[in-house]
Amino acid sequence: MIESRQVHLTVPAGFTSRNDAVRLHVADLPAADIVNRPGFRVTTPLRSLVDVTARGVDEDQLARAITEAHQRGLVSIRQLRARAEAIDAKAALYIERALQRMDA
Repeated sequence: MIESRQVHLTVPAGFTSRNDAVRLHVADLPAADIVNRPGFRVTTPLRSLVDVTARGVDEDQLARAITEAHQRGLVSIRQLRARAEAIDAKAALYIERALQRMDA
């Protein structure tokens, strides 16, 4: 789990909200990165990890989040590396650093 003072939401262009507890990020997400839940949609655990990494996150928190997601069978390390490289080079770098912490 990644700790944050705000709830981060990825929304389509044109979506607005005024709430100090919410931080909006605008993006057009591919269907493969979205999971439908009753009444709302969320990003997949894989996409969520890449997104929070790209926006900057404590490496220890990231390593714990990756470990938890991997242990729960939500992501594979191979998928995480590939998706991060496809979405954001900076995220891929931070994920590699977190994976090195996990191996240490």
